[in-house]
Amino acid sequence: MAPGPGSAVLDHEHEHGAGHDPHGFASVAVAVGRGERGRRLRRGSLVVVLSLASLTFAAELVLRVTHARERDSETLAAGIDPAWAALNRAGVFEAVSDPVRRYALRAGAEGEVDGHRYRISPQRTRGPELPAAKPAHERRLLCLGDAASFGLGCDEEETLGAQLAARASAREAELGSGLAWRALEMGVPGYHLGQTLRALEADGLALAPDLVLLYFTASQIEQSGFYHDAELGFRRDLLPLPVALKRSLWRWSHRYGWIAALHARAAEDGPEPALEPRVPWAWVRPDNQAYTRSALTGIAALCHERGVPLFVIHQPLLTPLERIRSADWPGLPLEAWFRGACAELDLSALHLLGWLRGSDGVDQRDPGAPPDRATSADLAGKRAQRLSSAGYAHVARLAHEALRTEGLLP
Repeated sequence: MAPGPGSAVLDHEHEHGAGHDPHGFASVAVAVGRGERGRRLRRGSLVVVLSLASLTFAAELVLRVTHARERDSETLAAGIDPAWAALNRAGVFEAVSDPVRRYALRAGAEGEVDGHRYRISPQRTRGPELPAAKPAHERRLLCLGDAASFGLGCDEEETLGAQLAARASAREAELGSGLAWRALEMGVPGYHLGQTLRALEADGLALAPDLVLLYFTASQIEQSGFYHDAELGFRRDLLPLPVALKRSLWRWSHRYGWIAALHARAAEDGPEPALEPRVPWAWVRPDNQAYTRSALTGIAALCHERGVPLFVIHQPLLTPLERIRSADWPGLPLEAWFRGACAELDLSALHLLGWLRGSDGVDQRDPGAPPDRATSADLAGKRAQRLSSAGYAHVARLAHEALRTEGLLP
């Protein structure tokens, strides 16, 4: 059968069509085109990378020149309590490797803030160096907690622990026992209860305490905590990264510090962040309360294992007294929660709510506190009011009475 005209066309296309390239010119052209496109893509990618690198370098340079990261840290510390920033400048704190504890009192540090002397012993307690061996006649009261236990705004002899130890020693003298009590102030400003547990494990128990006093405040109900180093002081970093990585990024990248500070401020935005469940470190969050209760359980267990009595002093949220005395005071749920935790763990405790509501007829706030301080700021834990030395004297009296009733002090 003779081939039709269609087959001739097909034969022609097969011989001379686009796919037929006897000399390879078309293949070379395609390869050249692809190579050029690849070079253009690489050049474009390089330009993008160099532009981003230049912008990153420029941002880093601007942040370093303007010291924005340092200002953010200073603002944070001053917003909580101006004494924090001053203590940092005096070198009272140092970073530690523990990813939970993060920072501690710096052994051997000494400074003066607002006329008050702050000495840190080689054992990381506030006050003078301790004897190498515990004297036979000495009884030791180990005080744990945050700024309240540390005695921020007080001289060494005016802190709660010092005044309580003085009362116990006076009673020992009356009894003629020959014993004397020494207060070991190991509270650290900014600590939450998980950090306090680590401090007890690492440093506190080695000091052979005869009684452990935990001074608990509402601001310890969290688990995010602060970061600290000598250059930057205190800061919040709520980004979901490992602690070690955060520390490296803060050390080497001002841009990261700026981003972390912006993120923390955005997360805390609102009039009362401590009472807002959306805020990661809010005291009202169930996860933070569960963490705190677990830490409290750990402290109690350590003391029980060592045969050392534990006594808790519970100071509710400090706000203007007229608010504390009201039935709808926002601190009441927090007070009830911690009171319940102590009861469940069968802990001996002194709860100061009644005292703060004026049972002694004394205004326990720092007499130098501005009377118009915003209530929302108090609730947020920023520029929080703290007890004066007179206030600690009242608490020491109440605590001594309670401890005598429990048979824990003379």
